[in-house]
Amino acid sequence: MKFNWGHGILIFIILFLMLSVAFIIFALNQPQDLVSEDYYNQGADYTKQMEVNNRSDLYRDSINIDLMDKDVQVKLCKSLASSADSIKIYFYRPSDKEADIRMKCLMSEPISIPSSKMQHGRYVVKMSWTHRGELFNVDKDLTIE
Repeated sequence: MKFNWGHGILIFIILFLMLSVAFIIFALNQPQDLVSEDYYNQGADYTKQMEVNNRSDLYRDSINIDLMDKDVQVKLCKSLASSADSIKIYFYRPSDKEADIRMKCLMSEPISIPSSKMQHGRYVVKMSWTHRGELFNVDKDLTIE
């Protein structure tokens, strides 16, 4: 049997289909973490979130996140720490839901988190607090190297 162009096309189609199936199987085995579990409700309430972000812009520079040798320190200016009822801090890892860290605290002094609890890479530090019944929210980027 001779090899002709019909055999070549058939071999090409078979290889293409095999690679396509392998890619589909690979893609289905990858983790698919959503940004949040209730993303639809958050999208519907986006106008409220924009108002909270505009209200919180004044405090963006009042919050410092420092990466020390062995830990991550979150510091607030004294006026913000004394006015906030309680602060929720959420270290959000976009690429891995299992590496997220949540904590609720009173900010009378700086908070230290051991960097050994955190993976190398990018985190978004989301801080939210209430003051006189109004919600405030500040997001900052942090990269652990």
